[in-house]
Amino acid sequence: MIRHNGRPVLRILLIEDSPDDELLVVRELEKAGYRVICKRVQTEAALQFALEGEAWDVIICDYVLPSFSADQALAIAQHSARHLPFLVVSGSVDEDTVMAMLRAGADDFISKDKLNRLPFAVQRDLRIAARGMEARLELERSYEATIEAWGKALEFRDHFTAGHTQRVTDMTMRLARRMDVSRDDLPNIHRGALLHDVGKMGIPDAVLLKPGYLSRDEEKIMQMHPQLAYDMLSPIPFLRAAINIPYCHHETWDGSGYPRGLAGKEIPFEARIFSVVDVYDALVSDRPYRKSWRQENAINYIQEQSGIRFDPAVVAGFVAMVEPDEHE
Repeated sequence: MIRHNGRPVLRILLIEDSPDDELLVVRELEKAGYRVICKRVQTEAALQFALEGEAWDVIICDYVLPSFSADQALAIAQHSARHLPFLVVSGSVDEDTVMAMLRAGADDFISKDKLNRLPFAVQRDLRIAARGMEARLELERSYEATIEAWGKALEFRDHFTAGHTQRVTDMTMRLARRMDVSRDDLPNIHRGALLHDVGKMGIPDAVLLKPGYLSRDEEKIMQMHPQLAYDMLSPIPFLRAAINIPYCHHETWDGSGYPRGLAGKEIPFEARIFSVVDVYDALVSDRPYRKSWRQENAINYIQEQSGIRFDPAVVAGFVAMVEPDEHE
C-alpha cells in the first residue's frame, strides 16, 4: 500500500447509492489513519468500467442497491480476477443472508450500526489478500519456470531449432504490443508462444529429426502436433487461456491450414500474429535441408502471402516492425 505524508493511502471502490453513507464509510476509515481515495458507483456498468480502468485496494458494497444486487456486484468483482477484498455493509439482515454472501465469496459482512468495525475488517482482509497474492505469484513463477523448461526440453531433442522458441516469443511480444493487444492478454500470449511446438513432444524421432524433406505420410504425422498440443494443455486450467497459439498457429487466412481449416478472423488473433513471426524466423534460420534466407527475401515472402497465408493487417504491422532492421 502506498503512503502519502506518512499515512497509508486506501483506494476504495464503493458500491453505494447514498452520498451520506459514503461520507460515513470514508470518515470511519480516516479516523483509523487512512488517507482515503473513494469512488462511488451505483450501477453494474459503472462498476465494470471502474474495475477495468483503475486500481483499487478494496471493494465495499451496500447490500441493498436500487439498480442491481450485492450478489451481482460480487460476481462481477470475482470475474475481474483482481482478487480484491470484498466487504458488504448493510442494515439489519438475517443470518442466512450473511452466510449466503460469505459462502459466495464476500470477505466480510458488517452492519451499519457497527461501522466502527470497518477499519479492522479492512486491515485484516488486506493482509489476507496480500498473503494470497504472494502465494499466487509464487505459483505463477513456478508455472512459468515449468513452461520454459518444456520449451527447452523440446529444443534439446530437436537441436536444429535451438534458440527458435525464445526468438519467436520475443518477436511475438513486440508485435503484439505494436498491434495494441490488451496488456491483460500479453502473459497468455507469452506462454502460448513458449509452448507453440509442445505438441511435437508426441511426434516420433524418425519424423521430427529427419534431416531431409518429409514424405506425404510423414507430413500428416507432423501435422498432428497442434492437436497433440491441445490435448496436452487443455486439461491444465492455468494454460487454457494460452492454448490458441499452440493449437492454431498453422491455420491460414485462406482456410487451407490445419488442424481445423479455420479461415480469416475465425483464427484467434494471437495465433495470426504468431504465425507470421514463426514463418519469418524459420525462413531466416538454417535448416538441415536448406540454408537460411536473406532477411529481404523472407520479408518479400511474408508480403506475398498477405491475404493468403497471413492476416493482411498483421503482415503490415510485422513489416513495419522489422523493415528498419534491414538498413541498420
